[in-house]
Amino acid sequence: MAYGIVPTVLLRLGRLGAVTRAPAGYRRVAITFDDGPDPRYTPQILDILERYRVKACFFVIGSKAKAYPELIKKIALAGHEIGNHGFNHKAAWLLGPGGTTREITATEQTIETLTGQKIRFCRPAWGLFNLFSICHCRLKGHKFVLWTYMSWDWTKRATPESIVRMVLGRVKDGSILIFHDSDSTLCSAKGGPARVVAALPVILEELSRKGLRVVPLEEIIMTAKTRRTRLKKRARGLWSFMEKFIRKLAGIKDLEEGHTSVWRTALRRYRGKDWNLPDGSVLRRGDRYLELHLNNERLLSLADENTTRERMAIIALREARKDLPALARLLNSEKKYHSVKALIGITLLHRGTRRLGFTAYDLKPGLFSKITCRYERFLLALFHPGGFKSLRHYREELAPKYVVMTRQELMHRCSTVREFSTKSKQFC
Repeated sequence: MAYGIVPTVLLRLGRLGAVTRAPAGYRRVAITFDDGPDPRYTPQILDILERYRVKACFFVIGSKAKAYPELIKKIALAGHEIGNHGFNHKAAWLLGPGGTTREITATEQTIETLTGQKIRFCRPAWGLFNLFSICHCRLKGHKFVLWTYMSWDWTKRATPESIVRMVLGRVKDGSILIFHDSDSTLCSAKGGPARVVAALPVILEELSRKGLRVVPLEEIIMTAKTRRTRLKKRARGLWSFMEKFIRKLAGIKDLEEGHTSVWRTALRRYRGKDWNLPDGSVLRRGDRYLELHLNNERLLSLADENTTRERMAIIALREARKDLPALARLLNSEKKYHSVKALIGITLLHRGTRRLGFTAYDLKPGLFSKITCRYERFLLALFHPGGFKSLRHYREELAPKYVVMTRQELMHRCSTVREFSTKSKQFC
């Protein structure tokens, strides 16, 4: 059950990880065909699509693609998309990991050999998934595309009129329509694609009359991505708005007025057990320390969509190094800062901080560590341009740590602007 039924329910009913419709508001629909290619029906469907100047996606069976290579090339040359529908149209529930891999990989290799195009879209036979098919396609970067509703063109009772009625009676902005251009798979009624050939012109004309455009799946996927980007920007804006109140309540301030720094700070009293600092001194209960926070908006303004985690860390280190003198000026400014013993922060971007004078410490295992880890990962994914997808490969490495620098170390590095500038060049 956990291997096949649960993944299918999550993707089919929960719509988690699979595209079943396009974002509304653009007056578009997508048309897809399964189970081909077929020498009797696929050429007729291609002619109709060409006549109405629309593009579709053909989810082909690998063994048929291998048997009719000219049809696959014709589909590709006409500008239609080609998706993976398995090599032998076997239900994923009946396949183990090895069989699942062969079904997907063999079809992918066949199509790429014939067309030179990389496969992006995958639709499993019968719309059934198993755990391994999901993992395999995710790792390959394939997108699962299902459908909004069935046209039931493959059943014995289907007629051209019933197909037209079924489609046009339910079609809406964003629908992904599914038809079949072959009747040789299990449970397919003979002659079903012939009824699709008769119904398709009527459907295309009525879609046009309703003001609905037929567009490629690629356009739908890109729009969905753009929509997610807009939602993410809104989430960032909402979080930044909330964070202002949190910072005010927690006493977290910008480093310097009129200067956008990567640092934000808060003056704190230490409440933990004695902490042996890197220079041999001890941070004791009641001692003052400067709590450090990263300014995520500042980091975001310096990155772009192609920024990797490593590059983001380099940017953060560069900005942190540049603003160390400002931290030194703060500690030497007001009397309340004169007793600060150390600077302490918690961050995921701790690699390389030793070059700035910080020492990294592991968080003690427990509830605080778990909550902090989840919170820091959430913030990094929210403000990282690539989002959660770009960070998924580093999930195990992304463990937050304390970064600590003593007051003496900071003052030593920033005793004069000239000395600091010389040291900075050594750290580049």
